[in-house]
Parts: sequence; C-alpha cells; structure tokens
Amino acid sequence: MQEELSTDGEITHGICTHCAIQFTGSTPKTIKEILNIITEPILVLDSQGTVISANESGKRFTGKKYADLENHLGGDVLECSYAKLPEGCGRTEHCKTCAIRNIVMDTLTNGQGYTNVPAFQSINTPGGARIMRFYISTEKVDDYILLRIDDAVDRLNV
Repeated sequence: MQEELSTDGEITHGICTHCAIQFTGSTPKTIKEILNIITEPILVLDSQGTVISANESGKRFTGKKYADLENHLGGDVLECSYAKLPEGCGRTEHCKTCAIRNIVMDTLTNGQGYTNVPAFQSINTPGGARIMRFYISTEKVDDYILLRIDDAVDRLNV
C-alpha cells in the first residue's frame, strides 16, 4: 500500500498496481477492469467533457449501455435537461453555472480534486424534469478526469 493516507480529491484512493492485483487476483488489463474495483459510479471524462469510459457501477447508475455512455457528453449521459436545448451540452447559458461542469473543468485546469461536493442539476426522467442533488468527487489522471458520483438524491419536481 502507498504511504500517503489522505484521500482528499482522490477517487482512486491512491490505489497502486500491487494493491489492484491483490484485489482482482490478476493484472488488470483495461481501464474498466481497474475502475470496476471501485464500487461507486465512475465516469472518465476528457477535456471536452466527453465520457470516454465508465465502470460497471457508473453504467448501472445511468441505466445506459457502454455504447450509450462512451463518446457522449457528460450532460447527455446524465440526462441534463439543458443538454437537450438546441445549443447542446456545455454551450447553453445554464452551463456557465453548472456545478458538475465547473468542478470537472476546474479539476482539469488546476489539477485540484474535489471530494463529496453537492451539485444540483435538472435531470430528465420518464416522469418529467426533476431537480437532483448530486454529491460528486473529481480526480485528475493524466489528461482525464475521474468523476465519482458519491450520492444522488431526488429533490423535487421542476
């Protein structure tokens, strides 16, 4: 195990290759296998906010298949109500104040990870738009952002 115990802003909790092998019983071969060690939903985003991968828990959380997650913008994956506007995810007036987007982009720019940050978002559901309170954490790994969904709570009807 690594010496550093601080998990502030670390989604992976600093898991080293040796520990990953111990947890899985074999050498992980893909990013999904490594991410599947983590039980919370994880989305891996690039610098444009596009989901490039997710763990199994992330797939279950969104209710989507990998093909419907990967290479789609985060707002589309999370069913953000504003992502459906003609401008699309990341380009509406609402995106300027989106806590999820702002935290992800700040982590990308400054390398600062965040832990368990509340973020309210209007989400499309089969029953109509709902305000959801997410608790999210971010970590920068190379040129990518790991976005962990720590919790999501339905707040109210829009």
